[in-house]
Amino acid sequence: MSVEITSTPLIVLSKSPYRESSLIAVGISPDYGKLQLVCNGAQKISGKEYVQVDLFRELSVEFTESRSTLKTAREIEIISTNDKLPENPVNFRLAGKMGAFLLANIRDDLPMPYTYDSFSSVLSHLSCETPEEERWTPMQCAVVLKTAFLCENGLLPQSTDERSSAFLENVVAAGIDNSALPKCPAEYWAKLNDWLGTVMDINGVRKQ
Repeated sequence: MSVEITSTPLIVLSKSPYRESSLIAVGISPDYGKLQLVCNGAQKISGKEYVQVDLFRELSVEFTESRSTLKTAREIEIISTNDKLPENPVNFRLAGKMGAFLLANIRDDLPMPYTYDSFSSVLSHLSCETPEEERWTPMQCAVVLKTAFLCENGLLPQSTDERSSAFLENVVAAGIDNSALPKCPAEYWAKLNDWLGTVMDINGVRKQ
């Protein structure tokens, strides 16, 4: 009987020890939503040296399909480390809150490409991987992730104001493409963040 193997990108949101030499990594995937992987830490995967699995690293993972929510990793490669993130405590705490939010609200086997791409973009800005003049503020990062999540889940209210609708569409597009955000005063981002929080409360979205 053949074993079905698949691959997908994954951003690691949590990790915990498993048995003697392994760990369980849980993260977000564009194709599988929340994905839980057993990673054989002290062993080799497919004859290659084991790639360190750490928080907020973006990985390309190959795993064995199974009916269980817990999959077995066969091969792992690093796409982006985001290793500068811990150097900024404020940004690191924000990334942690975002990770907890995603773990609380994303289901297994439910594709979330918009949310995944937006979170990947957000991490690149929070870890200062983008040029300083193009870097999003922490507030903008929060708005990008919330807008993408609500839009992808059909929870973003439809506005009768075309300008407001276009603005939110541009925010989602910027998150997906990691491109420039639409221009507006700094105080508008704060108001928009508060409004998105209210929308989440109304729809029973768990906030961290």
